[in-house]
Amino acid sequence: MEIKFGTILLLATVLPLCTVRGDAVEKCAQIFDAEIRDGVVHGATVIAGGMEGNDIVASWGWADAKHTVPMTPRTVIDMASVTKTAAGVTAYLIAHAHGKIDFNAPLTNVLNTYSAPLTRKITLRDLANHVSGFGEADGRAPRVYFNSDAKKMLQNVLSLPPKNPKPGSVVYSCRNYILLGQAFEVIAGCRAADFCRREIFLPAGMNDTALGAPPPTIKRERLAQTFGTKKAGVISDYVARPLWAADISTFNAGLFSTAEDMAKLMRIYLRGGVCGNGTRLFGADEMALIAPSTTNRTDGARSFGWQYAAEDLPETLAGTSLFHTGWSGQTVLFDLKRSRFAVVLTTRCGDYKRAKRDRFAAIAALLDNTVERQPKKAKQNE
Repeated sequence: MEIKFGTILLLATVLPLCTVRGDAVEKCAQIFDAEIRDGVVHGATVIAGGMEGNDIVASWGWADAKHTVPMTPRTVIDMASVTKTAAGVTAYLIAHAHGKIDFNAPLTNVLNTYSAPLTRKITLRDLANHVSGFGEADGRAPRVYFNSDAKKMLQNVLSLPPKNPKPGSVVYSCRNYILLGQAFEVIAGCRAADFCRREIFLPAGMNDTALGAPPPTIKRERLAQTFGTKKAGVISDYVARPLWAADISTFNAGLFSTAEDMAKLMRIYLRGGVCGNGTRLFGADEMALIAPSTTNRTDGARSFGWQYAAEDLPETLAGTSLFHTGWSGQTVLFDLKRSRFAVVLTTRCGDYKRAKRDRFAAIAALLDNTVERQPKKAKQNE
């Protein structure tokens, strides 16, 4: 169907996989119409559905700052910190399923190039959950380890001790996922980008997804321009950008993908690690390792990388959902109780807090405004 809200053209596809009340689409349209009008985002695209496929697909506005390229579900977007889970955590779950890693292993047992003195053991799980002590409070901009020379920056990451040694406190830090990216290459014995392409993107049918740079086959008109960049197809994160340019792997940012491909990944998680073609990436043991807590409401709390508690998370999704956000305008979420997911990708250009809050409001509308049918056999071809 095609609906106009204000000056924004909404192209929405509602597929007959469940009964979708019209107010879900209308609520999202109101949110993004207002955001585009107020200069919060240039454009947005959403997909929601379940294990069987997508039942809502909609797009608004533009993929670029000049408003010349329409946003679509196939627009290739820099995923910012969603990279941490969509690429990094997924890769680690696969390695765990193959018996290659213990998440409780000390970082120094895996990454012997890390040379800073430590007053306590820091595990891979600590890094993934941002409870390692590597906080950014000691240097927000620039970060204490940052250097425009990527090799010098990596050396800083490998030689500086944590600034907040107190265990257990959630202090978000991209440094955790730079270290996880470096450790993963030791575990896998290959480049992180190559592993993700071979073990995640290809079996999942995520043909428009790549780590470190957009897939080379993507035409320019399908690339989005994200926050703080001068052109489309560029990594927005100022830490990840020089690292990937120097062929230094990191899981903190650098993933490029589409709403369509992210929906495929969300369905894999809802199926417990199984792709649409039946290929298993990981299993029940790995799903147990990322299960959300039903009681812990600490803002920022995670279970091996996937976040399950946040100030803006609607109460109806607390305790059953796992999600991650990206600072330049992305949120992906899957709800294990409902067996439903939502992907909201935007080209943010304004108010960070409002944009994040509004994405959660859109997700709540997409997940709550449905009447589920009885589940059918999972779709085998995506």
